[in-house]
Amino acid sequence: DHSMLIVALLLALAASTSDTTRHPVVVVVRHAEKASQTERDPALSDAGWARAWALDSVLRDARVSAIIVTPFRRTRETASLVAKRHLVTMTVVPVEGGVAAHAYAVALAAATHDGVVLVVGHSNTVMPIVRALGGPTLPDLCDGTYAELFTIYVTPGDGSRVMRSRYGTPDPAGAADCPAMKPQ
Repeated sequence: DHSMLIVALLLALAASTSDTTRHPVVVVVRHAEKASQTERDPALSDAGWARAWALDSVLRDARVSAIIVTPFRRTRETASLVAKRHLVTMTVVPVEGGVAAHAYAVALAAATHDGVVLVVGHSNTVMPIVRALGGPTLPDLCDGTYAELFTIYVTPGDGSRVMRSRYGTPDPAGAADCPAMKPQ
């Protein structure tokens, strides 16, 4: 897949740059597929673990310096292989005060790092996090969407640049054609 090769090359380039005025390159994904649709804090399904392995593969050479997750098991499991490879302890940002407050807290946490920062969110937090990092306003991800990967080149004052790509197994046909999700 050419888009993943481009992502890997751009992340490697960003992570290896020696410019002293660097800002983070933030990779934002939704947690991988979960084993249960009814449990409050489900583990990843087999398909979810396959996606976690795909994320680790995409970020293999990215020199990830920080990982931000929520308190939910599915975000931690999605990031766990990347954390192990890069010897990074995950930072947990609570989901408090509503989605906008959470997105702002994640953006603030990401801004404290140089290099590549992985953020693993939820269907209703990924796009607000991208916005909080200076990206465009886009609708929330659909419930069946897991393959989206957003790379944000954070450049305060200049406006951040966002690259949208996909990783792992493609989402099922129609997964991105959903009615607007209810805010939570």
